[in-house]
Amino acid sequence: MKLSVASTAPSAAAATTAPLRAGLYAWYVLAMLLLVYVFNWFDRYLLIITMESIKQDLGLSDTQLGILSGFAFSAIYSLAGLFIARWSDLSVRRTIIAGGLALWSAMTAVCGVASNFAHLAFARFGVGIGEATCSPPSHSLISDYFPLRQRATAIAVFSIGLYLGLGLGLGVGGWLNEQYGWRHAFMVAALPGLLFALWFRLTVKEPPRGLSDGLVDAARPSGREVMRFMLARRSFVAYTLGTGLFVFAGDAIDIWGATFLIRVHGYGSAEVGEKIGLLGGIAGVLGTMFFAMLADRLSARDLRWYVWIAGLGGLITAPLILVFLFAPNSDMLFIYYFLGTFCGASYMAPTIAVTQRVMPLRMRAVSSAVILLSFNIIGIALGNLVTGILSDAFAPTYGDVALRYALAWTLIASLIGFSLMMYAARCLPEDAKAGELANAG
Repeated sequence: MKLSVASTAPSAAAATTAPLRAGLYAWYVLAMLLLVYVFNWFDRYLLIITMESIKQDLGLSDTQLGILSGFAFSAIYSLAGLFIARWSDLSVRRTIIAGGLALWSAMTAVCGVASNFAHLAFARFGVGIGEATCSPPSHSLISDYFPLRQRATAIAVFSIGLYLGLGLGLGVGGWLNEQYGWRHAFMVAALPGLLFALWFRLTVKEPPRGLSDGLVDAARPSGREVMRFMLARRSFVAYTLGTGLFVFAGDAIDIWGATFLIRVHGYGSAEVGEKIGLLGGIAGVLGTMFFAMLADRLSARDLRWYVWIAGLGGLITAPLILVFLFAPNSDMLFIYYFLGTFCGASYMAPTIAVTQRVMPLRMRAVSSAVILLSFNIIGIALGNLVTGILSDAFAPTYGDVALRYALAWTLIASLIGFSLMMYAARCLPEDAKAGELANAG
């Protein structure tokens, strides 16, 4: 399928001036984007480490916790993200990111004064809208600042913000929760983001689109043309759904791991935050960089390695999580957590990187937003909701360990996700050619 409008046509001059490697300022921009992403995930994991305290204070059920940590945030995040990503493809991305950071930091402070479930859900809606401004425009900026040969690695560097935010959110958040209570923890977390939003807006420049690809940014396809083009790419649809299902299964560690250790194994929030914050942060950073660099190297021979590595990593994660859930109470629990988190970091950077490679310039932010829609709706929102419902349903039979069995059942999703990733790999060569034709006009 080919776009009906002239897309991003390369000129001879542009093609010869495309940089071979990113300059020093590009790495500065990447560092700024990384810090924004750290704030993005710090606020999310702050809620996760304080969920048990919030439950006791506000008298909530696990289903309500699942809504707060999943649906109340992820649904609005994903839906708003589509519109914001389309806006990012047409407007100034640095301003969108800075404004969003200020908004979600302010709404994080609002979470700290919530008096009931409805108030907290409303605040989480606001956080979700703000955080929807982060990833799609960031991926698009990275693609303009970094040439193809460095792009997956650059996206991986950006992606480790998830695990740095995880470590800070769990570690600092757990300590603040025990020392001062969950409300003060949210209030303290809000201030740095508000200050950094101003610094980001003043120091990050908006690059010409197509700068690192040697492309001339000419046409702006309509929203209908964008969606038609993406839906016609079978590989994109398959690995987008597959990634969402991997996240659905990975919630057992990513979202509920801290609550599981506190409730089932009797750890305190400060100890859990310190241990899994450190281990999760290190494992996530190492896993993200390892799998992304491996995908970059192998994809030089065959583009499908991006999807093969993502699929295999997601599949291997499931049995590691199962061992984590059913292992006896010992220090080995944290080793299983480390291994599960390391392998669970395998699929995001390669799928984003291959998407930025095959999609036309003015579709890159929206295509990232669609992947994040699956990540958040199928993975976080639905995964958390299903886990909470199953935990409440199993509670009369299993008591405090009901959460263990609820999380175990969600791992079935990883098998379906792996099948979709393998199908995506079959379709990828044809879809990559279609993306090249669209970029050629």
